[in-house]
Amino acid sequence: MSRIDLALVEAFVLVAKSGSLTRAESLSGTSKATLSRQLTRLEELLGAQLLLRSPRRIALTEAGRAFLLRGEGLLDEVTGRLEAASTEIHELTTGVSGRLSLLSDTQFSTSFVCHVVKLFLEAHPEVRCQLDVANGFHAPRIGDVDCYVCAEPPDAPNLVAKLLGRLNYGLYASPQYLARHGAPSSPAELAAHQSIVMKEPSSGRSQVLLVSGAQSFAFQPEPAFETNDHWVMKTFCIDGLGIALLPAFFVRPEVEQGVLAPVLPQWQPEPRRIYCAYQRQRYMGQKLRAFVDLMARCVVDIDSYNYYVGSSAARRRRTAARP
Repeated sequence: MSRIDLALVEAFVLVAKSGSLTRAESLSGTSKATLSRQLTRLEELLGAQLLLRSPRRIALTEAGRAFLLRGEGLLDEVTGRLEAASTEIHELTTGVSGRLSLLSDTQFSTSFVCHVVKLFLEAHPEVRCQLDVANGFHAPRIGDVDCYVCAEPPDAPNLVAKLLGRLNYGLYASPQYLARHGAPSSPAELAAHQSIVMKEPSSGRSQVLLVSGAQSFAFQPEPAFETNDHWVMKTFCIDGLGIALLPAFFVRPEVEQGVLAPVLPQWQPEPRRIYCAYQRQRYMGQKLRAFVDLMARCVVDIDSYNYYVGSSAARRRRTAARP
């Protein structure tokens, strides 16, 4: 069988998805006569009829549906490879410059990623950076950013998840909450306390396996307060609304200032992973490689990067407002 020109595949996919030669002509600027000849040539090379044509519309045959699936995948792969080649050539000729788009989970945004971005921009002043927080209303899609800093990388095609490190988590509460309700002396007593819980994507409640030496305890918190944002969790915790499971680095400043206190510090879950996820073809660029390498070096000192200390100012304002 003769080799099939990629232009024939592009013409077929365009016509199949647009539904008519007229609309395909309008979208591509290629005449209907040329598109018709390309479709006929493709069918001749394949030895199969791909389209059922009528004056008003075009319909796919069974062979056409099968070839459309393959053809779209082929064009996506070619586009990705061309983008990778273009990015690589651009980076080789211009160095580390241009736009860097980042997406981050809330617990890593101001407490870690912002610090790494600051260091990166100091070393590469020609770069312009955009940082968005995941789960926001206007947050970009994973495929539209250079990399995503997250605790759980999404299952997406052509996405690479680089493990940056592991983070310790622990239970925390405000001294005011512990003064009112008492500090639990064992994991079993956690059931009697109010829990501030991170909302799970699924409807089911996830268990937290707490470990102390050779002992373990499966704790399933019943949320008194629930949110999808780690900063809201920490704020609720500071305001004395309950006990929360939070990253140790994320609450280090509040613990040092006495705003939060560890609860059952000898019982902790297994360390959780932090990833940098990126599309394989984007990593070809020198800019993204340099940023990911810097993140991998900085994650070792993540405990020292969180400067933003929450306070119980809101609680003090409420207290001052009482008659």
